[in-house]
Amino acid sequence: MSPSHLYKLNKTPSGKALWTYMAAVLKATKMDKGQVYPLKKFLGNFKTHLDNDRVKRVEGGYQLTPKGIDYFQDRYNPASRQHINESEVEIMLKGILTGVGNDEWVALD
Repeated sequence: MSPSHLYKLNKTPSGKALWTYMAAVLKATKMDKGQVYPLKKFLGNFKTHLDNDRVKRVEGGYQLTPKGIDYFQDRYNPASRQHINESEVEIMLKGILTGVGNDEWVALD
């Protein structure tokens, strides 16, 4: 999947919408499966995740650490305080892949 075929939200959301967006970004870029991606194309600030060893800088961009994969996967757990809904992630993923949806999407450079 070429980055030219991906879209990002015009305005980065907050709270649960941000958690949902992050999950969709990780799926779209395959970072949730260990792939490397220049995550700054989607998010300007993920310093907390870098500082907590969930994301690491590598050649070509960023990659989730095993700790990060577990951390973001745990958000699908209903008991998580940052619980996200799979169907909402899929809606956000559709926007990232197509630029179509209720939100304002812009093509990545």
